[in-house]
Amino acid sequence: MSTGWWTRLARFFHRSGPAGGRECSLLELTYTVLDAEMTGLNPVEDELLAIGAVRMVGPRILVGETFFRLVRPERTVWGSTVPIHGIRPVDVASAPEARHVMPEFLAFCSCTVLVGHGVDIDRQFLRRSAARLGLAFPAATWIDTGRVARWLVTRHGTFLEASADRGRFGLDDLLAAYEIVPPARHHALADAYATALVWQRQLFELAAEGVRSLADLRLAGLAQVSAA
Repeated sequence: MSTGWWTRLARFFHRSGPAGGRECSLLELTYTVLDAEMTGLNPVEDELLAIGAVRMVGPRILVGETFFRLVRPERTVWGSTVPIHGIRPVDVASAPEARHVMPEFLAFCSCTVLVGHGVDIDRQFLRRSAARLGLAFPAATWIDTGRVARWLVTRHGTFLEASADRGRFGLDDLLAAYEIVPPARHHALADAYATALVWQRQLFELAAEGVRSLADLRLAGLAQVSAA
């Protein structure tokens, strides 16, 4: 059999995708679960202080594939979030600036689905930071575990012992509902890992509710696609 034949066959299966062309299952996709810490909550005036991210493939958390960087902000005036995450000016005095960190982060999360808790604010900061540096933040699909939790409660999710406790939807509430003990809190990498543990459980809940692909997530209003 010629090498060319094998090459054409491989290209056919690559175009067709798994299972003869069906969209990849949520249990097969690659995710970057992320969290960011900032000097405040205003994307126009405040800046990034830290970015943490964890890689997942379906429900598998790849503990060896993580990203964490402290970021030295350009401005010296910090907002009200400092008492929460505890990052002080001295902690980032020797950290790299965003112009060094953002290209690394964009490479790390390239071609993956982005997941976070209350991820809209992280998205605004990350995209604005990239824009300030003249970098194009790639088009991406974003998933908010808080929004997913609200939807699952309205659907009376399969894991009733968890959904019954989700009257509130902060990350701490979901961790308690799923009986997850995080390694730490309000640290970008630790919060990314905690969010990954929540997403891991939500993936199976979503599958039980018939939400098995990105198309299903979009129809349910649980996935947002941002342009480059």
